[in-house]
Amino acid sequence: MQVETFTFQILLIVGLIIVVGFAAGKIFQRLKIPRVLGFIILGLVFGSIGVIPPSVMESLRPIIDLALGFIGFSIGNELDLKKLLEGSKKLFIILICEAIGTFGLVALLFYMVFGHLYIALIFGALASATAPAATVEVIREYRAKGELTQMIFFILALDDIIAVLLFNFVINYASPQVVWSLITVLAPLLELAFAFLLGGLLGYVLVKVEELFKDETEWLILMIGSVILCTGVSQFFGLSSILSNMALGIAMENLHTVKIKTFEEKLEIVILPLFIGFFVLTGAHLNLTILIAVLELAVIYVVARTVGKLLGAYGGAKLANESPNIVNNLGFSLLSQAGVALGLAFLASTQLALQGDAATGLLIFNVITASVLVMDLFGPLGVKFSLHRAKEVMVDE
Repeated sequence: MQVETFTFQILLIVGLIIVVGFAAGKIFQRLKIPRVLGFIILGLVFGSIGVIPPSVMESLRPIIDLALGFIGFSIGNELDLKKLLEGSKKLFIILICEAIGTFGLVALLFYMVFGHLYIALIFGALASATAPAATVEVIREYRAKGELTQMIFFILALDDIIAVLLFNFVINYASPQVVWSLITVLAPLLELAFAFLLGGLLGYVLVKVEELFKDETEWLILMIGSVILCTGVSQFFGLSSILSNMALGIAMENLHTVKIKTFEEKLEIVILPLFIGFFVLTGAHLNLTILIAVLELAVIYVVARTVGKLLGAYGGAKLANESPNIVNNLGFSLLSQAGVALGLAFLASTQLALQGDAATGLLIFNVITASVLVMDLFGPLGVKFSLHRAKEVMVDE
């Protein structure tokens, strides 16, 4: 009876999240605000008043994992490898400027605050990460197309890879207690390689059997099942579901010959409820009390990261001789930060606890959590602003 009651509670809450979340998104759309903000704020309210108990939130974890998988797939499915390779030099310059520039600026300011290089470098590495979820959702909502949108997808695909590598370098090599070994050097690179290998192999197999699935609905079902399968296998082996599904999307986009005219519209119908659940649950995890407790450090972090992203993207695009559309607007699309940064912050807190400095580890996690709350609210507005200014929005508001 207790199990049946808990199951009923989960179904009730999931239904409430989707129905009320969808309504909140429509209200925000009417106000000409990205609907993702409506989802996140609703989650913040639900979490604050106890609509979603911690036990239920933990049981709904698969929704978050699946959503991250589809987000990774959405990014990969927009990446044309031919265009990526053609513009690889320019892309490399922009990435170095915006990611490493942000890393350096945040690390410098936090070194001035703490006087501790290791802690400052951790904050710098965390700052370089960009949240693909909210950015992709805004692009999907406005059906944006154009050179800026393409560049955003390129940056999103590579930004978090750089963030993970920077973070692993800092944690594994910059720590005063580090013990150098071949395993610590290769571990982060092997994890990335295996994630891409998993997604790439699955995508290759799907392309080989695509002749059996000419019908649009059949192909869509196969694709959705593949993302779910790739996410599950990634979770089992402890790999990044975003990166593995990104590789899956890249393989399917660049190798398959089946062209589905209504693919995006059909995919939207299927995964929108999943995205609503993801962002409502993301909002429910946020805590206003933590923001107040670490407000000063969170402000320093948010301001430094914002300046780093804006100036880094602007300077990098200028050096790469990109078009004014990209030079003037790219930085505003890179302000969101969420899952990757929180995950890395949690790993940092765990590592520092093992080194006997649990208090600093908890402080880092709380500062990033508080900052995510702010950037989750303002980041989508930056994406909308940049897409409108670049005239790449394809829907009427």
